[in-house]
Amino acid sequence: MSCQTRGMLSRVSRTIAEHGLFAGPLGTRILVAVSGGSDSMALLACLWELSGRLGLTLEVAVVDHGLRPEAAREVALVAERASALGLPFHRLPVDVGAARAGRQSPGGIQEVARRLRLEALASVAATANLGTVALGHNANDQAETVLFRILRGTGIDGLAGIPYRRPPFVRPLLDVWRPEILEYLRARSLTFIEDPSNHDFRYTRARIRHRILPALRQENPRLDEALHRLAAAAAGRFPDAEVLEKLAIPARVALPVAAAARAAHGTQSFDLSDSRRIVVTYGQVRVIQRAGKDGVTGHVDRQNALAGVEVEIAGAGAHPLGEAGALVVREIAGEVPPAVDLPWFDGDRLAWPLTLRARRPGDRMRPRGGRGSRKVADLMIDAKIPVGERSRLPVVAAADGEVLFVAGLRPSEIGRPCESTRRWIGFDLRPGPPVDPKRPIARGPDVVG
Repeated sequence: MSCQTRGMLSRVSRTIAEHGLFAGPLGTRILVAVSGGSDSMALLACLWELSGRLGLTLEVAVVDHGLRPEAAREVALVAERASALGLPFHRLPVDVGAARAGRQSPGGIQEVARRLRLEALASVAATANLGTVALGHNANDQAETVLFRILRGTGIDGLAGIPYRRPPFVRPLLDVWRPEILEYLRARSLTFIEDPSNHDFRYTRARIRHRILPALRQENPRLDEALHRLAAAAAGRFPDAEVLEKLAIPARVALPVAAAARAAHGTQSFDLSDSRRIVVTYGQVRVIQRAGKDGVTGHVDRQNALAGVEVEIAGAGAHPLGEAGALVVREIAGEVPPAVDLPWFDGDRLAWPLTLRARRPGDRMRPRGGRGSRKVADLMIDAKIPVGERSRLPVVAAADGEVLFVAGLRPSEIGRPCESTRRWIGFDLRPGPPVDPKRPIARGPDVVG
């Protein structure tokens, strides 16, 4: 198995875990929707490889839309693959033409086909006592969907793109790019059939994929990644009742907070009596523990912090993290690097105020000396940080959302000190009881970052 295919399986596993794709009493009983194309054939193979580790029970379904003569070959390929894996197989015929002719389902051919397909899959899953239907959408599909909605005109909701989970449907490949999927299939000698509609320029999706996106990539070669990140950011903006409860937002302000998030205009603040402040900035909800006059925040329980509470950092100070100890922010003035081994930043190059918070799904960072932006989750794996500790490590982010520091990882390239640095900001994660930020720090070798 190549490193790339191992990486794909690891990424799918993380997506499943981070988004709770197979949660619930019947969540691990899965109907895998397979069309015979590359994405769905890879999805089936991935879930089959992970089934023993994750305790999955799999069945396979193919939807025959009755639109193309080639469909029989696709159904036969899926049936053959299901048989080879020893999995139950379901052929689900739907009549798109009849639905449109009888005006039972308004819309274009692809829209009607999609609606009937999802209805058929949900129906057979319920009948077979399967709690989850796995679909094969990938990261490129997400980027194309966001661009499609921008072109058609959309609000912030639409920018969230394709959801990872909308019961009973889940999408385990939504963080995997199309070239990785093709490499995975090649490595396992798995065949697939290309859907001719993917190259039919009568359809907007095909024009976006083969004409519009290639033209836009000439301006930004990483446009697909940017659109994927935009979807992740937009998806995290709208809190439901469960999220508001998790953030411990009082009932008296829950409705106005939710309304402000939906409006997504400017910044609104709601001060609470327990020294917390709820800040809604263009739809993004944050709960901030306000600092006292001495720049030291009140006690923040570790579990509450990881549940979504954020601490505002306006300058040097100690920020307790319960049993985890404290994050101490040091500030030193001078023309030469401080003689102590801490991750140092140029204070004048940071976007203030900073935020101390828990890691979020999709967080990315440019590690100092690295080759570009990477997911924090991947950096933690490379650093061999134990799985049980990864969600507990505090994150320091700038006001613009850039991740600057995560305990156990190299600091970010953002704010890296340079020859003109005169204000040095360092982060010191100390275990045990809170630390006095005014106490002199121990001297050490001259190390910067």
